[in-house]
Amino acid sequence: MSAAPAWDEVAESSPPPALLQQIPFRRLSTSRFFARVAQNALNLALVLLVLDATGKAFFTSLLVLALVVPMMVAGVVAGVAADAIPRRLIVALGNIARAAVCIAFIVEPGGAGTLYVVAVLLAVCAPFVSAAEGAILPAIVTRGELARANAIGQAVGGAAQIVGFALLTPVALRVFERADVLFGIVAALFVLAAVEAIRIGPVARTRDDEGDAFLPEPEPPPAPPGGGGVADESAPASVESASWWQTGWRAMRRDPIVFKAAVELTLITMMLIILGGLVPTYIRDVLGLPFEIGALVFTPAALGVIVGLRIAGFLAHRVPHGLLSSTGFAIFTGLLLALAFVNEEASFFAGYGAFAWLNDVHLGDFDGGALLAMVIVLPLGFAYAIVGVAAQTVLNDRVPLALQGRVVATQGAMAALAASLPVLGAGALGDWVGVQPVMAILAVSIAAATVVNLRS
Repeated sequence: MSAAPAWDEVAESSPPPALLQQIPFRRLSTSRFFARVAQNALNLALVLLVLDATGKAFFTSLLVLALVVPMMVAGVVAGVAADAIPRRLIVALGNIARAAVCIAFIVEPGGAGTLYVVAVLLAVCAPFVSAAEGAILPAIVTRGELARANAIGQAVGGAAQIVGFALLTPVALRVFERADVLFGIVAALFVLAAVEAIRIGPVARTRDDEGDAFLPEPEPPPAPPGGGGVADESAPASVESASWWQTGWRAMRRDPIVFKAAVELTLITMMLIILGGLVPTYIRDVLGLPFEIGALVFTPAALGVIVGLRIAGFLAHRVPHGLLSSTGFAIFTGLLLALAFVNEEASFFAGYGAFAWLNDVHLGDFDGGALLAMVIVLPLGFAYAIVGVAAQTVLNDRVPLALQGRVVATQGAMAALAASLPVLGAGALGDWVGVQPVMAILAVSIAAATVVNLRS
């Protein structure tokens, strides 16, 4: 009589646990949530305080620039650090440093100029945290889980935006009327984020790229005729041999698919940076609302992001990337145009019987135009999620794990560089001709740049 087979020879292998049941990923998500709630609350508070002091779109755009320019300087350094220093330590120290900035502001608030100093210091710390977080993610999940992990990460960001924008800052600044209360709360949140980052556990710096790749490897570009001349920087030369500040750029350029995805992320991020400088004036001049109330109008965008992520994570590996990205950009462009002229559209629709009720919406200063804006920003967030998840998944899947930090940081620096002058120009132009024409110009510009990128 033959011996019975061992149990492990007949038992079916158990499926991997859901992502949020995996302790490292759950702790990374928790750390991101605490840090993003704090950062969103601070960004809104800084804009509110500057807007109260100046009342000009140019100065709010200047504040946005103070949050962006340091990313260009610190971003590439942050990427090198994320690939050379323990990543959990970087996340923890970066969040502790941001908490220290908040405590310093409580101790010595200073004047309006201090707000710009706080913005710069926070912006210096942010790339180190984001680069290290971006490099941790593909090290703690499988390649097949990357799309879903990115979708959950975007959902965490959307939820943090709602909590920071719609709850924490309005309550601290408009109920308690104390900026130091808000800065104390966000300092505690940064400390919690640092603790959760340490608790993630060991993070690998290499992965087995065999067997589970779901995207084809790019074909190497043909050699130049005659074999002479300067080598093309997009050729698959060793990126590790490049200068430390070029490594991330070389890694993107050697893979056309990665570079195209990085440009897409740059375009969508640049647009959000520019809009960040215009939104306060848009809320005041177009919607006619106080900023803390008008910020609530944009909270459905976070819900749209969450809905889009549920779909984008599913589609990222089932629909051609170009189709998914171009669809997201087309939706985003059309809705941005609609958002620019929301009052005119509300008046137009109210002329039809089915929408006549728009004329009856009057809750203080909140009217039909503000309500229509809330409706528009919901799918706007959806479109952003489609583009962001599709492009980020390409980067996470195709870039070697040892280069993830530098590529993430380089892409962030690309977005900061691309937005640095336009954000000031858009703010100055908004003060001169109004926010609506500027938003329309931005929508047309992003559409044109998207077409060029997709056709390249």
